Amino acid sequence: MGLSAVSDSRPRRRLAVLITHPIQYFRPVFAELAADPSLDLLVVFGCDHGLRARVDPDFGVAFAWDCAPTEGFEHVFVSQRPLSDLSRWPVALPLAWAAWRRLRAFRPDAVLVFAYTPAWITLTTLMLSSSGQTLLLRADGSDRAFPGGRFKRLLKDGMLRLWYRQFAHVFPIGSDSNAHFRRLGVPHNARTPVRYAVDVDFFAEQVRSWCPQRDQLRREQGIPERALVLLWSAKITAVKHPTLLLEALDQLPLPLRSRLFLLVVGDGPLRSAFESGAQQLLPGRCRFVGFRNQGELGAYYAMADALVFPSRQGETWGLVVNEALQFGCAVIASDHPGSVCDLVAPPAATPRGSAVFPSNDAVAFAQALARFAGLHPAGFTPAPVEDLPHPRDLAQAVSGVLQALVRA
Repeated sequence: MGLSAVSDSRPRRRLAVLITHPIQYFRPVFAELAADPSLDLLVVFGCDHGLRARVDPDFGVAFAWDCAPTEGFEHVFVSQRPLSDLSRWPVALPLAWAAWRRLRAFRPDAVLVFAYTPAWITLTTLMLSSSGQTLLLRADGSDRAFPGGRFKRLLKDGMLRLWYRQFAHVFPIGSDSNAHFRRLGVPHNARTPVRYAVDVDFFAEQVRSWCPQRDQLRREQGIPERALVLLWSAKITAVKHPTLLLEALDQLPLPLRSRLFLLVVGDGPLRSAFESGAQQLLPGRCRFVGFRNQGELGAYYAMADALVFPSRQGETWGLVVNEALQFGCAVIASDHPGSVCDLVAPPAATPRGSAVFPSNDAVAFAQALARFAGLHPAGFTPAPVEDLPHPRDLAQAVSGVLQALVRA
């Protein structure tokens, strides 16, 4: 039952959201909450990054989202500064004060805070907490995201234990994240894990539009009829680990490698080296198409057979896994991203040939690629996964928790 089916006979609850900037994946969550007749919703953004074309420091290109990420819900912007300014404490302090005043004027029953950094989020949260505001947290906390020494881990754990006590309820993004919050003392009854979701309805339209054109799209890219297309869809940075893919390909025997075609969607500082290495290993059988916006992604997923995702650091989830599975692609990923635990590793139902290999292990990665090729000697047939996380899952969880808190 959707949120719109909730009876409007109950008193309306007031929910505010605190988030750095418009993010395309969260728009349907906020739209679902806004459609709830028992809720008044206000989303407070720290800046308008993504609405106007600006250079992304990782992609290295200027872009604005093409999917209207603020449509369908009431919202305000505290500033129009660059996203990086929200991490600068001298700038973040007056912006936090402005956000606190705007939120207090709205008089919410609770504020849902997305993450606990950068500085603007941290300061605004502290101001809200000190004034007695009920706080909820949606964060991608994880024990595996970033490496660190023992002392650094102990210090961080101690600070996070104190930080999490400010929140009446936490919504971890998945199993791995839930384990992190449990370990750091967040009680079971104060945790509701909700798996990270993409805009499933948006991508369903993309599936319907692009997948029937699969053969034609592949011909336009010069992809041989029975080739197995490996898709890279990510920034081309060290933490995404493109060199591991090159190392794995290099270990494959030439006859097997000759069956593969690499399609790279994304940009970043390592693009030149990645492209040069790929051309040597797969001469004439790789395409680097650069950054592509949301409305264009479906064409590349429709051409693909398997998403390759060797990320090794800072990947708390990895939403490209959700997208690839919705298009029916197999997923060959390292065990580092949080999504792998919930969506790829057994007993998850995935397209044939999906695999999880140990992070940083080129040999295991090569073995997974070889196994995938062996399972599909005559080519791959996409098998879309139906039971994927949906944005309404978080909206319904937040609404239910808020209702219980208000009653209490």
